[in-house]
Amino acid sequence: MQIYDSKYKFLLGILICLLWFVPVRGDEIWVYDSTLEPDVQFWKSIFSLYHNNQYVIHDTENLSIIYKVVSFDSSLSDYQKEKHVEKIKDEIKEILLKLAKNPEQREDRSHLENYILEMFNNSADPATYKQASRQLRGQQGMRNSFEQGLARSIPYLPYMKEIFKQKGLPQELAYLPHIESSFNPRARSRVGATGMWQFMRSTGRLYMKVNRIIDERYDPFISTQAAARLLSYNYKKLGDWGLSITAYNFGLAGIKRAVRIYGSDYIKVRESFNHRKFKFASRNFFPEFLAVLKIMQNYKKYFPEVEAVEMAPTVRYQLQRRVKFPKLAKLLGMSVSEFKRLNLAYSSRAVKGRISIPAGYWVNVPIESDLATLEMNIQNLSETEKKIRKAEKPPQKYAISNSFSSEDAKTSDKTAIPEPVFEYRKPGVTSGESSWDDYMLVWYKSFAYSSTDVADLTQQLRKDLMVKFAIHDDYIIVFSNETLGHYADWLRVSLRGLQRLNGLGRRKTIYQGQRMKLDFSRVTVEDFMQKRLNYHLDILNGFLEEKELVNFVEYRIHPGESVWELARSRYQVPMELIQYFNIDSDMNRMYPGDILRIPVFQTNKSAEETL
Repeated sequence: MQIYDSKYKFLLGILICLLWFVPVRGDEIWVYDSTLEPDVQFWKSIFSLYHNNQYVIHDTENLSIIYKVVSFDSSLSDYQKEKHVEKIKDEIKEILLKLAKNPEQREDRSHLENYILEMFNNSADPATYKQASRQLRGQQGMRNSFEQGLARSIPYLPYMKEIFKQKGLPQELAYLPHIESSFNPRARSRVGATGMWQFMRSTGRLYMKVNRIIDERYDPFISTQAAARLLSYNYKKLGDWGLSITAYNFGLAGIKRAVRIYGSDYIKVRESFNHRKFKFASRNFFPEFLAVLKIMQNYKKYFPEVEAVEMAPTVRYQLQRRVKFPKLAKLLGMSVSEFKRLNLAYSSRAVKGRISIPAGYWVNVPIESDLATLEMNIQNLSETEKKIRKAEKPPQKYAISNSFSSEDAKTSDKTAIPEPVFEYRKPGVTSGESSWDDYMLVWYKSFAYSSTDVADLTQQLRKDLMVKFAIHDDYIIVFSNETLGHYADWLRVSLRGLQRLNGLGRRKTIYQGQRMKLDFSRVTVEDFMQKRLNYHLDILNGFLEEKELVNFVEYRIHPGESVWELARSRYQVPMELIQYFNIDSDMNRMYPGDILRIPVFQTNKSAEETL
């Protein structure tokens, strides 16, 4: 009997282990509260039933209340459609206010009035009708757009799902671009969110190259890797996919503030969080995603005639030498426009050949390309250009630095490049008399910052930013990562109004150091200052929460050095983060001899430089 008991316990133990390690099915991850069902069904209809020439007029708080569906002729412009929708909304609002005054009156009611009464079960009190009159909204149908996005998504999805799988994340997250961009790699929002995953420039720089040569937000594959890292980080901080996906839309800092108030209950946060920017779009981002999941489980049922967009098969190739985009296209036997379609991330300056693509950058080339021959041709091209430049270059006389001795002067035939004032070294590695402490700033002399130290650092930066952000009469100086969209939002004014005020025409791009006039008619100067500070401190804190700051080094820029490459390749620190520690310097205008203060972060429990 004892033997059988032991055998039973052994088999039971094996069974428990097997059950423990059985992976959770995707559909079990996305089980949601029943209160979301009306909203999920609403968005499912918007994506799969109502086409782009239809507008659904509905209640913003209860999406099961649909007052009217309006269909338009495709010849009408969007402006004409929206104007007509506003007229219908006014009519419905008038009916709701009429019912609020006298809900019992039954004579001379229109068909629409009776329909509205039925939706409210003929039992709503006047306050309910009055509240409903303030909650009217028109939503354009998206069936056509969704079908086009579906056709674009089919070639990308196997790769994208694999990326999420490798990171231990639900593969269904690959469907998010259906909401963000309809899988359009060239998509760009009015506030500057770009690419298939709609990264803002400031967030994109944390995960990708975003510079004057390339903007990897436009690269579907690299931006997917970045999105996976961002979503993984959101989940690590929030522990709930409803909150994590909402944070992708609204921002992690904002959702963390909501969680501190209401706890980690998505439904409670969604229903109770009161923030000026946490409006309809953010509240509905997760229900939209759940609706997309339902459609994608059997998309052929909803879109039986969809056909995948054909994509040219490519292979990624890393350049070993710098080369200009048009010349690379010519070596591949392609036109510049054809090659551009394979490499959407490269800037117009690079595509036109005004700047070269540096060695180490990646390009997509046709899969049938002979890479060995391509590399040889690039090398020959490079050597030919060197000879031409050497032949055209006039002889130069080199001055001898006063710091050289006479012996140095005899053996040197060119000006010495000055060494950095402070050069980064790994802990414990010395050169001559030098040590780690020789290269630390006096005002940050301690190792291993604690959370309190980071808080002190943030407070000091806040003071520095307040000085930097001083308002001169009615204008400010543009700082890094700021856009016209930010100013319009903080001031509660229209983007067009700011463009007119500053004589920008329809141009939306602004640059660091530019003077910008502001309109303080709707907010106080103090309120604007606070929002501007919080925006930059959120960026800084988001990075400091993920990595531990251990040191600062000062670095003198050498001739020919790229600040961006120095930040990314040597220290692996985003340019925007370096900007905060060099608050009076413009990262886009650094010259040889300029000093950069660079933060160094802990990696694998030791402060080490990654080359």
